[in-house]
Amino acid sequence: MSSDRINQGKAWTIALDPLYGLIGMGLLGYGIDYLAGTGLTWTITLGILGLITGFYRFIKDALALNKQQTRSSSRTDADPHT
Repeated sequence: MSSDRINQGKAWTIALDPLYGLIGMGLLGYGIDYLAGTGLTWTITLGILGLITGFYRFIKDALALNKQQTRSSSRTDADPHT
């Protein structure tokens, strides 16, 4: 498999982190609300928490991927300031 395909897969994984966090935590919150009968309190709270966590991971992973690409690029001399 080519390096470009691998990097494209990593980029898609990074890009979908906020969506996965929102859906996963939102569903967990919905389950708690359903069992506890608390309306949408936990759904909204955990959905927002999942979204924030997803964006945190997005930024962290995107910076790491960018750093890796900068080091391995033939267009630079591996100096992150160029």
